[in-house]
Amino acid sequence: MITRRNVLSAGILTGAALAAAGLPAVAARRPRALGLQLFTVMTALEQDFDGTLKTIAGIGYREVETIGSFGRDPKFVRDMLDRHGLVSPSQHLMPGDLYANFLRFTRREIVADDVMKSWQTDMAMERIRPNIEEAIDRARIMGQRHICLQIIWPHQMQSREALADFCAGLNTAGEMCNRAGMHFNFHNHADEFKPVGDFIPYEVVLESTDPKLVKLELDVYWAVRAGKDPIEMLKGHRGRYQQLHLKDATASGDFATVGQGVIDFPGILRAARRAGTKHVYVEYDRADDPMAVTREAYAYLSRLV
Repeated sequence: MITRRNVLSAGILTGAALAAAGLPAVAARRPRALGLQLFTVMTALEQDFDGTLKTIAGIGYREVETIGSFGRDPKFVRDMLDRHGLVSPSQHLMPGDLYANFLRFTRREIVADDVMKSWQTDMAMERIRPNIEEAIDRARIMGQRHICLQIIWPHQMQSREALADFCAGLNTAGEMCNRAGMHFNFHNHADEFKPVGDFIPYEVVLESTDPKLVKLELDVYWAVRAGKDPIEMLKGHRGRYQQLHLKDATASGDFATVGQGVIDFPGILRAARRAGTKHVYVEYDRADDPMAVTREAYAYLSRLV
């Protein structure tokens, strides 16, 4: 099974006043519903797309975040979501044939280096305009309002000049999404919190992108893995973290089912409400039984959201 984690380890990634301040008009707004990032159950979706969505809805999830349109006609995906009473507010970028290459990797038809080459080529900042145009067209059909870039590559943060180009691309994506009535988000992992010379890439991203145009999707696991406090991050940037990925960590730093590890989800969700976060998604990057962890996470979080 392909996961962001195992691909990375394989070498891919060694009111007026409030508005004027960039804060939401209702800072304590609750997330609308508990969601699931469908990356968690990608293998199951490929085996039975309709049946897997039916099971997710039966567990109680009402929102899902997609990986593009899973290499499928977005109208088909929208019809399947509607059939099961699911809404998708957000998609992660998956341009061109990239999803198909993911599937080829899961079938062991290509190796991780092939996926890396495809991913870096298809997701290069030089392609940000066509990639965002494609995503906007897909999002309109699927009823989504958020488009998310889910990764920064090592070469994109190896120098201030490279990072400036990356941030310019994020601002371009933000402008395009804003003109389309949508929101652009940037999703974190852990490496962007590591110092590079005299700067920390994630801090440069925060400072060098327009907070009105470039919003953030906070992955709490990767933030904790990098030694950051998600609660303080949410407090420090109210109105900017519009979406969260909720996954847990063991004491040793491995993945854990939400509610069974060491991350403070009650505190994070309280901070998210105050910060104006709109959507929260359960995610598990790799699991022996993805549907079991999806059920267990919902049972825990449904008491908190």
